[in-house]
Amino acid sequence: MGGYGLFIWPCFAISAFVLTALYLRSRQRLKVIEQKLAVIEGRRQKGSRRNTSAQARESQT
Repeated sequence: MGGYGLFIWPCFAISAFVLTALYLRSRQRLKVIEQKLAVIEGRRQKGSRRNTSAQARESQT
């Protein structure tokens, strides 16, 4: 490496560490966001059931 190996290998190691950390952090955040979305969608589905039952009651009157 023409005497630059002392600089190249640490930079390679740092880059690999940063990219791995970024990947792991992104994967962790994705799981958290998916869980929050599942909760929100669950509420929306429950809310739509309430709306349909309320609409059914209104149509009966």
